[in-house]
Amino acid sequence: MREAVNISPTKDNLLKYKKKLKLVERAYDLLREKYEALLMKLHIITAEAISLREKMEKSLSEAYIEYIKTESELGRDMINVFSETIPKEVTISSKHVEYMGVPFKDLEISHIPEPSYGFFGISSLLWVTAKRFRESFTLVVQLAELENLAYRIIKNLQSIQLNLNALDKIYRVRFQNIIKYVEDVLEAYDLENIYTIKKLKQKIEARKKEKRGV
Repeated sequence: MREAVNISPTKDNLLKYKKKLKLVERAYDLLREKYEALLMKLHIITAEAISLREKMEKSLSEAYIEYIKTESELGRDMINVFSETIPKEVTISSKHVEYMGVPFKDLEISHIPEPSYGFFGISSLLWVTAKRFRESFTLVVQLAELENLAYRIIKNLQSIQLNLNALDKIYRVRFQNIIKYVEDVLEAYDLENIYTIKKLKQKIEARKKEKRGV
């Protein structure tokens, strides 16, 4: 059902709404380009995240294997004693950045404390285990950054899709209806004027003939 048009059918309004329609179409094209670019970026990030997650899971699996070896050699109580000697503070810095207008946090590990239990003369397995978990933690942070960006891109894509639908299904249709209405009315006016002028000419010609006949 066509939307009711309550616009004065003038040439000025016709030009005004033709300009508005062009702006809507331009905005639609630009948003569509952004949507496609973000969608392509999302596919790339998704592939990277899948690969990174597999790498992280493998790293964690290897770290736990090393932990089991260490626990079997030193015992859990001894590992707990050594773990108390390791500083617990991990520093992660975050910087607000944007990708095509999508804000996200760029994460970077500023500091991971180094183990300090070498003077105990313990098994090298504990050093290897700590190293494995440090590597795994780095991968966890990298994955968190990627997944955060992917989530924000998805939210942005949803917003863009709503705007695209509004531009295409509401504003474009509304302005096209207005333009069609004004054009139809102006065309009817023109036809009416042409008909009126034609009738007027006929009357003038008829009077001229009457005068010549007198």
